[in-house]
Amino acid sequence: MAQVIGQVQQSSFIPKKWQIINLVALLIFIIFPFVAGTFQTNLMAKLLLYGVLGVSLDLVWGFTGILSFAHGVFFTLGGYAMAYYLKLNLSATANNYGGSIPDFMVWNGLKELPWFIAPLQSFPVAVIAIVAIPAGFAYAIGSFIFRSKVSGVYITVITLAIASALTTFFVSQQAYTGGTNGITDVSKLILFGMTVPPIGIYYIILAFATLTIAGSWWLTKSNFGLILRSIKENEQRISYLGYDVANFKIFIWTLSAAIAGICGGLFVPLNNFISPVYLGVAFGTQIVIWVAVGGRGTLFGPVIAAILLGQLQNSVDRITQDWQLIVGIILMVVVLFLPDGLMSLLPKKLLASGSNKLDKT
Repeated sequence: MAQVIGQVQQSSFIPKKWQIINLVALLIFIIFPFVAGTFQTNLMAKLLLYGVLGVSLDLVWGFTGILSFAHGVFFTLGGYAMAYYLKLNLSATANNYGGSIPDFMVWNGLKELPWFIAPLQSFPVAVIAIVAIPAGFAYAIGSFIFRSKVSGVYITVITLAIASALTTFFVSQQAYTGGTNGITDVSKLILFGMTVPPIGIYYIILAFATLTIAGSWWLTKSNFGLILRSIKENEQRISYLGYDVANFKIFIWTLSAAIAGICGGLFVPLNNFISPVYLGVAFGTQIVIWVAVGGRGTLFGPVIAAILLGQLQNSVDRITQDWQLIVGIILMVVVLFLPDGLMSLLPKKLLASGSNKLDKT
């Protein structure tokens, strides 16, 4: 793993054109709550989270060539960690049964809080769990997959199986997970003794999105990013050069899972619930669609696609419930006519200005 860390260097600076574009975009997002209503602000916060979730998949699929349908799993694991914290800190009077044990546990006959959930009453523990649980799970399965020389479509099949199996498991463990309903009616997020209002959660998500995209840009423009792209193009050749390909895959897989877990952790105080539906293949497929439509290996593409498709769904929902059909048609059009995604519509000069100098060597 030291070999992996050692390659995170020689990162190029963001070109001036991209700096200006990014600053303008950030300014728009900063003032957005003041010109949009509460509903649109909350919707944009959710779509920003979805966009960052797409970025986490882009790191492993767009840059490393690993197609995964399990990023909804990492998202949900982080979400449950936060949901347990908020549910356990709900006041006794707010609980249906007036006790300290969550209502769904009481319904299912539990008399006391399970030992493995009790530590999540602490905010620091919950914050650590949001990152550590999905990252630890990803590291465990990633070590098995990548050190076993599993590659190609077989990895995709394994991630599909993981998503399906965990969905069934979470639904069956109703006493601990809330079953199909998940964990609902959680408390408000409180930081430094103050309740965080919806606009505060929006800006927390915006800050997280900004840091994640900037950090991902820096990482992918370093020698490390060049090695990831080399693994995607010709894994065998990069291994001949003395690089431990498995270590690089495990590292980026685990990092992307940690990012997805944080997305899930921030999703809960925004939407006040989490459920096994986000574990399923359907949600995992949505993440893949955001990356495919936006453009693999672009970082910004998944964010743009998540926002555009989310706003489209919100508009179409008012007319028809068949919004998934429309998204499917859009995906088909993109695959046929824009195989590189929406980002390929940008002028080539602009895209070239954002390319890494190392790519030209």
